[in-house]
Amino acid sequence: MVRWLKTFRSTVRLRQLALEMLVALSLAFLVWLYAHSRSQNSIDHVSIPVHIELTPAQRDHFLAEVGGSPHITVSFSGSSSRIRELRRMLQRGLVKATHTLTVSEERTAPSFTDNITIGPSDIPVPYGIVVELGERYVQIPVTVHRLVERTLPVKLDYSGEVYLSQLKIEPAAVLVRGPKHVLDQAQFIATQTYALAAPTDGARVIEARGQVDLVGEMEGRGVKTTPRQVAFRCKVQPRLRSFEMSDVPVRFLCPPNFPWHARFDTEQQGKVKLRLVGPAGEENPPVLAFVDLTGAQLFRGRNLVPLRLQLPKNFTLVQSTPPVIAFQLEEPDRQETIEKKNEPR
Repeated sequence: MVRWLKTFRSTVRLRQLALEMLVALSLAFLVWLYAHSRSQNSIDHVSIPVHIELTPAQRDHFLAEVGGSPHITVSFSGSSSRIRELRRMLQRGLVKATHTLTVSEERTAPSFTDNITIGPSDIPVPYGIVVELGERYVQIPVTVHRLVERTLPVKLDYSGEVYLSQLKIEPAAVLVRGPKHVLDQAQFIATQTYALAAPTDGARVIEARGQVDLVGEMEGRGVKTTPRQVAFRCKVQPRLRSFEMSDVPVRFLCPPNFPWHARFDTEQQGKVKLRLVGPAGEENPPVLAFVDLTGAQLFRGRNLVPLRLQLPKNFTLVQSTPPVIAFQLEEPDRQETIEKKNEPR
């Protein structure tokens, strides 16, 4: 009897083990079947680009700017045939989120920032494909600029150790279309950098001609110009050099019947040192330095007045401001006054 019970228990235990193994295998098969069907009928966690555009009627009046290259992560599910079609579209880069922005008439500011909501309806996919976003809706910040047109003068941007003179640009001004807040502050429109070579073979001045495109950006914002290219001609001289000039005499410019006598305390104070920049081929340029006593508020004794300079053409002072000169104003000697009165006229 005892032996029979032991045999019965062993048989029951074996049946339980077999049943548990069968259940485990069935569950594993179901998991594999689900994963296999899911991989065939869905595409998970795909990054697609976001494109924001304005309505056709507003594209000539506004510019929509999205920072960087925004992307969103989405998942797709559907029938096997539609999923295969979608895979081909993804490989060709034909799937993207497109949102059409409409600017309301209440928006009058030159530029403003808004958040655009991207939903499943903004992603065109084959019929029968279900689009699932990582979040219910995705917010994309967009900056909108109001576009205007202005006529701006053209400035030639060039490279090279040269000095230009007699520069003429045709046309001298062009029509520029771009963001209002940029063009309202613009003083000119620059050209693309044009390389100019210095004269060779001992020539001091040569004539240069050419055509150059205008820039397509101002302050990091895109602009369009009409025309897109300008022509120029100019005289090209070797690069500028520095001129150190010492002991330049300073003179006084006095108005008629000036009641004071102007003088320097020492002879050395009546001379100044100047540093000029000009064409390299020039010799030391003639410079006229003087103290203008006309129209200035002057007093008896020591006075301080900015030095006035007359420089040759194409020469500039290196210092940002001319030096200040100290001098003395005194009453003229009485004997000298009498002699001036007795001078024949």
